[in-house]
Amino acid sequence: MGGKKIWITVFLIVVVILTGACTNNSTEKTVTKKQTKTNVAGEEWSDTFQKSCLTCHAVDENGKVARISDMRKTPEGWEQSILRMKRTWGLDISNEDAAAIVAELSAKNGLAPEETDKIMYWLTDTGSIIETTPENELMAESCIQCHAGARPLAQYRTEDEWKKIKDFHIGMNPSMVYQMRAVDWVGNADKIAEYLAKTNPLETEAWKKWKENGKNHDITGDWKIIGYSPSTGLYSGDATIAANDDRYYEKRSLIIEGKTTNYEGNVNLYTGYSLRSSLGNENEKIRGVFNVNADGKTIEGQWNQVNDMGIYGKETYYKKGESQLLAVWPKSIRKGSEQTITVFGMDLPEGLKKESFTTKGFQITEIVKQKNDELQLKVKAPDNMENNVVEISLADQQGTVALNVFEKVEHVKVTPEFGLARLAYDGRKQSVQFEAIAYTNGKDGKPNTDDDVEIGPVNANWNLQEYKLMGIEDEDIKYVGSLNATSGLFIPSDGGPNVKREWNTNNSGNVTVIATYTDPVTGGKVVGETFLYVTIPDFVYVK
Repeated sequence: MGGKKIWITVFLIVVVILTGACTNNSTEKTVTKKQTKTNVAGEEWSDTFQKSCLTCHAVDENGKVARISDMRKTPEGWEQSILRMKRTWGLDISNEDAAAIVAELSAKNGLAPEETDKIMYWLTDTGSIIETTPENELMAESCIQCHAGARPLAQYRTEDEWKKIKDFHIGMNPSMVYQMRAVDWVGNADKIAEYLAKTNPLETEAWKKWKENGKNHDITGDWKIIGYSPSTGLYSGDATIAANDDRYYEKRSLIIEGKTTNYEGNVNLYTGYSLRSSLGNENEKIRGVFNVNADGKTIEGQWNQVNDMGIYGKETYYKKGESQLLAVWPKSIRKGSEQTITVFGMDLPEGLKKESFTTKGFQITEIVKQKNDELQLKVKAPDNMENNVVEISLADQQGTVALNVFEKVEHVKVTPEFGLARLAYDGRKQSVQFEAIAYTNGKDGKPNTDDDVEIGPVNANWNLQEYKLMGIEDEDIKYVGSLNATSGLFIPSDGGPNVKREWNTNNSGNVTVIATYTDPVTGGKVVGETFLYVTIPDFVYVK
């Protein structure tokens, strides 16, 4: 199947299991003792690995461990393997030892940075059921009926190991063949294995390059954080990461909507570049998935709230020591208007003046405030501006920040494009934070074409409407949850069962989300909408 398609499926219950896999007990009780390693047939393995794994997995004369050495996975993938060994084969292992083995296998048989980049959207799930279908048509037909498209793409195996996946599925869930009877699943599985053996082989150029030239990045020191959460907008903060035995410890302070919030907790570094953090305070806990970029000076990724995966923030860490501009908020300015913007920087000199900045096409009329590397600037955009983007730079400093310039909002898109919320059970839920992203139509004057110009998030009025399946109105809107009319945050209901519903079912359902933007100058209205599916959790939480 040429190109990629958007695939919507209600079977994405599996998706977030791996997203949260490394955020269970093992991330809170990580490696706290040095691991002793000994040589096994020419390959070094920790005593913990030998005790827990080599009692069942044989080692050949070259030091290769049966099954294990023939595949590569993310840290989440390796933890799922250990959980399956516990569940299916009765492996008796402590959380601490399991975490040590995850770290060891991630170092020996992990993913290269480029390979992880391809699946970051899946590792950092944000409450959307938008799914990129694999290019292979048979995978689209036979795999993502149950799995996220990234699930197989997060693994690299020998051809023999890929072929064993079919037997594994049949052995672990024999009824699946009957459930998938609408397709030739058995026949497809053999062809899919051949395809994946070519696209996701055990050895790749990216992995070979990383093994030869990759390194354990030094993440210790002081960092500036620039983050964006759909719930709050752009924010900044500071973090200090210190080494702590075989792991790291982070303390961070974020300034969100003028309020300072502190977090601290453990950070694990996998495969030399991939971070998993478990941070919190007395009010909330957040779990992060981040990657160190090749220069070692920036770290990018996302955190999610533990008790509500739908609340998240995308962040970039910048290693302190270089003065530069980093970001600006809001992201846009209207022609002919004057407004106050906030420019975020790092290690900026004190006492900056209007003359310190260089701008093209518009004017800085006043330095309103400068504090903690944040600058509030009053700027004015002329009516006759021709550019769609204007830049602000600081003399003798690094970094340039850019603002989108627009005349009017011509259409809005609601994100996520397809929302996925999960009902509240045992104190956990998954909300969805919707946003109205404004656009101008571009030179062709038509919406939703390639030359559309993004303006950025805008304030909107939000409401829900019934989504009719086959023309049937089932009153889901009464039960699924509530949508904040101002912020666009959807909070799902409790799970159920609900005696008020027919058949005493739970509170799941389908609704349409409507965003109405009102132009503050003309009073004109622009409407965008999207689909929201509210369903059950994808896990059972056991205390």
